[in-house]
Amino acid sequence: MSHYRRRAGLCAPLFLAITPRLVLGLVLLQFALPGAAQAPAPLPPTTQSLSNSANTILIPDRGAVTVLKLDDQLRVGQPISDGKALTFTSSDSIYGIVERDMHLKGRAQIRRNGAVIKADDIKYNPDTDVADLVGNAELIKGNTSFRGPKARFKVDAREGEMESPTYELRDNRANGTAKKLTIETSDIFVFDQATYTTCTPENLDWYFTASKIEIDNEQKEMVGTNGVMRFFDVPIAYVPYFSVPTSNQRRSGILAPVTGYNSNNGWDTTLPYYVNVAPNRDLLLLPRYMNQRGTQLGAQYRFLDRQYAGTLIGEYLPYDKKTGTDRWKYDWQQRQNFSGDLAPGGLPGPGAFNGYANIARVSDNMYPTDFSQSIAGAITNQFRQEVGANKQLTDSLSNWNVSARAITFQTLQPDPTTTVQSPYNILPNVTAVYNNQITPIVSDATGRYLELPTGPKTTFSTDYTRFAYNVNGNPLAAPAGNLYSQADRTVVKGALALPQVTPGYYLTPKVSFQANNYAATSLTPGAPNAQGFVIPTFSLDSGLAFERDAAELKGFFGRDMLLTMEPRAFYVYTPFQSQAQTPLFDTADGGFGVTQIFSENNFVGNDRVADNNKLTGGITSRMLEASSGAERASVTLAQRQDFTGQRVGLNGTIANPTTYSDTLGSGSIRLLGNFSVDAFGQYNTQLNRFLQTTVGGSWRPTPGRSLNFGYRNVWSPPTQAFGPTPATLAATTTDQYNVSGQWPITRELSVLGRWGYDALTTKTLNTLAALEWTRDCWTLRAAYSQMLNTSQITTTQILFQIEFRGFGSAGSNPVDIMKLNVPGYMPTSKPIPPSTYENYQ
Repeated sequence: MSHYRRRAGLCAPLFLAITPRLVLGLVLLQFALPGAAQAPAPLPPTTQSLSNSANTILIPDRGAVTVLKLDDQLRVGQPISDGKALTFTSSDSIYGIVERDMHLKGRAQIRRNGAVIKADDIKYNPDTDVADLVGNAELIKGNTSFRGPKARFKVDAREGEMESPTYELRDNRANGTAKKLTIETSDIFVFDQATYTTCTPENLDWYFTASKIEIDNEQKEMVGTNGVMRFFDVPIAYVPYFSVPTSNQRRSGILAPVTGYNSNNGWDTTLPYYVNVAPNRDLLLLPRYMNQRGTQLGAQYRFLDRQYAGTLIGEYLPYDKKTGTDRWKYDWQQRQNFSGDLAPGGLPGPGAFNGYANIARVSDNMYPTDFSQSIAGAITNQFRQEVGANKQLTDSLSNWNVSARAITFQTLQPDPTTTVQSPYNILPNVTAVYNNQITPIVSDATGRYLELPTGPKTTFSTDYTRFAYNVNGNPLAAPAGNLYSQADRTVVKGALALPQVTPGYYLTPKVSFQANNYAATSLTPGAPNAQGFVIPTFSLDSGLAFERDAAELKGFFGRDMLLTMEPRAFYVYTPFQSQAQTPLFDTADGGFGVTQIFSENNFVGNDRVADNNKLTGGITSRMLEASSGAERASVTLAQRQDFTGQRVGLNGTIANPTTYSDTLGSGSIRLLGNFSVDAFGQYNTQLNRFLQTTVGGSWRPTPGRSLNFGYRNVWSPPTQAFGPTPATLAATTTDQYNVSGQWPITRELSVLGRWGYDALTTKTLNTLAALEWTRDCWTLRAAYSQMLNTSQITTTQILFQIEFRGFGSAGSNPVDIMKLNVPGYMPTSKPIPPSTYENYQ
């Protein structure tokens, strides 16, 4: 019979009995091990001992002669110059005159500094530095190789020519043929009447022909003239001059065009031009033509430095054919470190002073719906203009952090039947936070484990905010409650906690307070004066952790498993203080979930503090892999008992509060076949119904195969009137289904799809039907997408793309839409980078 055991730690009573014996045993073991197991150090060798040894091998002195040494593994050595490199030859036979003529016959090779020359027969004249290769001539340098019937090279000058060569560029899996190859330097190769493709010779679906192609192996660039792209031997494009990279390095030039059909804009084509300004800066120019609207100019500038990084985006349509107006958008995002050091990963270090900017705005309400090329952007209804700075103090004030920010909002109203609430602008917000953990979390001497925190923890913060509202805006979009044109709010918080944390249990008593003060100018006639408050809170959080070996689960999971039982109890007491006359600026209901049920305040923001006399009990059980600790399944149940009933509500005082909270349950399971299910439920015993139900599942057996299902139902209870904001009735607010997946039909063809349905409106929210056809060197993607942007606007898109591996693509890019709509989506044409030793000779 299996029994649960409390996790090992200082909490276990057995620790007190066993620890003295273990300590004594370890001390004695330190003296016993050296005498029993440690071998004596070897004596240094002497000349006499070496001369008397029968197994000694004497290596003669070779003077200045270079001796090759064998190595037990392939290594990447340090690069050396050609002047210091040695030349090596090998063949079945060799004859000639020393330093005048050398003839290598049969499997002949000449090697020097990473370059290899091979042929059936090589004649090399050291005076002229010319090597004539006859029969199966081959030149290999790095990931580039050339083969032909015969060739002539200058070995030291790295110059030469080859007739009828075939070549291979392994950096991007490319190959081709030519009438003639001319090697101008060690890294520049010129082809006459050449072809270029990433297909295998057996499957030459597409190829590029040119009268001349020059490949610069050092700059990783290929340029050519009179280029013709052929797809299944059909010419599809002609360019008099072209320049493309032969690796993943960035280079300036025209990118593949993006084109597709959109029901809002008609045929939509973008021709990007990339400018590689500097190694840490680039510019992307995006001219875009829409036959139903006109020509739009767009640009994206990115910059990256040790002390700052950011992006600038701008779009401008001089005249929209549909609206007859100018349309525009700008977006500026930047983070900068003004002073102080940066920690690894670019995070601010101690004493750092840094700032940020996040400023975006559009010309009108419908801009995202009309012009966004992604689903996420098309449903955006709020843009913010925010700047801020943060300073971490040093020395005796190192536990203090000071920050300031200012935020204004642009709230869009794209749907005339639904009003989006416009928040207050923040002009400005200044905070100062003190946080002192007397025993911080540090690693032990080995660096493998963390020492758990103990001792008191003190936090203190002050927050000053000035709120402002645009009185000339849409009055229907005003925030809930009484409306204020301007208001100053000061919030002071403090807390003292005494956490006792061990592997087997934890106990954290905590006392805290919050004090709010307001100075507000109301726009609502007859509105009362804004009321502040000072409210204390006491909480006690505790939990245990038990575990046992689950032998009965080994047959199901195929490995040793642990089963845990983790009960938790959380008590919080906050006295009631009416907040019916307290403004509501940036506070909302925090919802009701597993995290919120164990919190001291179920409101998010600083304008409300819930009165509490509540005890929350919960239990969690997990199935863990014994070897790795990976969680395979977990179940959580929790319920909160309110002894007096919460009277503070978001929109006023609750008249008849309930004492029992809903019961929460959540569960998840992860099977070894990449099958997972997650579920969450909120059940109300008084109403005898579920208020929230969420179920999701996915099956991803292998990359490129995924099936997903999701369901969500939310029932909202009635709310009370709050100032001019009317009361609402109980109703089901969400009842939605989602099904999506990606699955291969054949080795080359995969299908994708998504369907979202709203049962309340009996409307399809979004639909996606797509396919991917992947061949040896190209991939065709096609997608049909339909999305309900607003109650009156549905956007339909037809997207297609032909991606020529290692060369470019044509058509719109549906990959972003596929990733957003199909969880677990993976493109079927992922390039495989070449190995360092793939072309090892």
